[in-house]
Amino acid sequence: MIVKKLLRFFFSREMILYVIAGVLTTLVNIIVFTLLSTAIGHDRWWLSNFPAITASILFAFFVNRSFVFRSAGPLWQEFGKFVLSRAVVSLAFEYGGMFLLYDVLGLTTVWPILRWELPVSKLLTMFLVLAGNYVLSKWFIFRKSARERQS
Repeated sequence: MIVKKLLRFFFSREMILYVIAGVLTTLVNIIVFTLLSTAIGHDRWWLSNFPAITASILFAFFVNRSFVFRSAGPLWQEFGKFVLSRAVVSLAFEYGGMFLLYDVLGLTTVWPILRWELPVSKLLTMFLVLAGNYVLSKWFIFRKSARERQS
């Protein structure tokens, strides 16, 4: 019974679209981060991270609102909640995770991807961000009213 519910959840239309949107959002983040960190250096990752997070938040809002959660709620209210929740998740997981992994634990290994190098610590924090963002988007930002859930 639990396995069946979990399979239904992970293979639902919403979850599949959320993973696709998450991959695309992650690519936006990684491309912006990699271009900037190549120019200014990996050791100054926090300077590359902010524009990367900003670009990915803007991209993710419109993709999640339009395609994943199909929300018709008030645009500016949802946008405000979305930006606030993503900022909290980004501070906690991206900046906190990067600081812990890169600066404290010394996980400075980079993977060459095409012509650029991407820190492994950046990739690891992206998984935490994806999970945290889904929970907040599903239960805080794009909540459906009881009437919408019944129809």
